[in-house]
Amino acid sequence: MVRVLEKSREEIEAKLNTMQTDFNKIVYLESALREDLTYEVKRWIWGVLAELCETQGMFEKAARAMQNKAGIDISFKDKIEAYLSAGELYARAGKVEDAEGMFLKAYRNADNEQKLRIKLAMKNIFLVSAQELEKKGKPFAAVKYYEHLIKMPLDEVEKGEIKDKLLEGYRRLGRFKDAKLLEGI
Repeated sequence: MVRVLEKSREEIEAKLNTMQTDFNKIVYLESALREDLTYEVKRWIWGVLAELCETQGMFEKAARAMQNKAGIDISFKDKIEAYLSAGELYARAGKVEDAEGMFLKAYRNADNEQKLRIKLAMKNIFLVSAQELEKKGKPFAAVKYYEHLIKMPLDEVEKGEIKDKLLEGYRRLGRFKDAKLLEGI
């Protein structure tokens, strides 16, 4: 734990500029969050912390930071954006259920137009994540995303493509019982 004497955003930014590595900045910002700071400063710190963690490939930690930021954001627009970002980061970390939870929180704070955008974002993020995992040769992880996608309201063409991918994944994993059940749908 690092001792933090700075209280304003400007002072914290100045201190960050003197640090050499992202890891030092992360430790410093985590320590700063334990201090008695204004919500505005904490919101900013959560955002910076999420960016730093993401650049270091610490997606789950970055997602938690965005989730915390969303929890103290004031406007619904900022809240929704933070939850969407957290959902994407959780998806990149392979935490499908956590990602879905963030999308659901964004959905609850949205109006009808935003709800459509959130559904589309969730579908696209899950689809891209599944495809990336397939390319990396990780069919088990990809199947988790396809299982969530098949439950979503999709058009018939998309549903058919997802079903085919899911069947292929089940067969590759030796989950023939699941494949047979899916074929019956």
